[in-house]
Amino acid sequence: MNPDFYGCSPVDLSTWVEDAGLPAFRAKQLFTYLHSQQPERFAEVTVLPKALREQWDAAFRLAPGTEVERQESRDGTVKSLLEFADGKRAECVSIPTASRHTICVSSQVGCAVGCTFCASGLRGVERDLQAGEIMWQVLHHHRRRPVTHIVFMGSGEPLFNYEAVLRAIRLLGDPAGMGLSRRRITVSTSGVAERIRQLGDDEPQVTLALSLHAADNATRSQLVPLNRRWNVDHLIEALQDYATKVGRRMTFEYVLLADANMSPQHAQDLGRLARRFGAHINLIPFNPVIQTPHQRPSWDEVEDFAAAVAAAGGHATIRGQRGADIDAACGQLALKHADG
Repeated sequence: MNPDFYGCSPVDLSTWVEDAGLPAFRAKQLFTYLHSQQPERFAEVTVLPKALREQWDAAFRLAPGTEVERQESRDGTVKSLLEFADGKRAECVSIPTASRHTICVSSQVGCAVGCTFCASGLRGVERDLQAGEIMWQVLHHHRRRPVTHIVFMGSGEPLFNYEAVLRAIRLLGDPAGMGLSRRRITVSTSGVAERIRQLGDDEPQVTLALSLHAADNATRSQLVPLNRRWNVDHLIEALQDYATKVGRRMTFEYVLLADANMSPQHAQDLGRLARRFGAHINLIPFNPVIQTPHQRPSWDEVEDFAAAVAAAGGHATIRGQRGADIDAACGQLALKHADG
């Protein structure tokens, strides 16, 4: 089995260095080179002796994936379709602004949650991504422009692939590599209660985003099937534990569906729950997915809902739409090719 080189820490790489008879400092040197130069083959790793480069290049695949398609939106958003060694594919999205470069990464091939408004779960989940496959999504875009923020909001439920996601977070923060602050990493979950608690123990500086979409069980169970396993009451208990541990503000993500979750009562329930935790609310007008039954609200409806949430004590902003013309906006990732 080919090693997951981009998922290795300097300590992990030290085994390879030792077996090759190289001095110990080569492990950190190799790690830094991988994360700064993003080579695809060992032949490109010029910090290693030439004979060793040739030997490892013949024996191992270095980069875990290759870009098979790139689409660029009118607003500058870039969606990359990556293919991994086993032929499985996943998408990642580069979202540049004047001051930031955010990468939206996938944690699984497909998604098991099956939210009714999201394209990513239409075909279910095929497998978890390895830590190196997650890292490659970030590093693939890092060479175009330095990455400043990471959001685990692509395909998959990150907390269902907890160990690989946790390893990727720690690799991203390693000072020998990108050295990215944990506060610039956001993990979005549909509500895996026990893993929310564990994340608070393992990485308290990471930002938690809960894909809420309804604050009552009846509506949420219709939209987010995972709610039937961990309902709103279970989530409240987990969030209370999490908030006590980390003492940091969390985010509630709320996709606005004109036909499902935008009544005055929905707004009141959302505002009250957010106020209870001091959470920030991201209101996300539904990005059209033709395979789903939902409708995008009008701008007036969005503003009225936001006002009602504020009146109930919730602090909310309306997220701008990025990359919708290439199916790269929130909820649209479905391994769709440019030619359809």
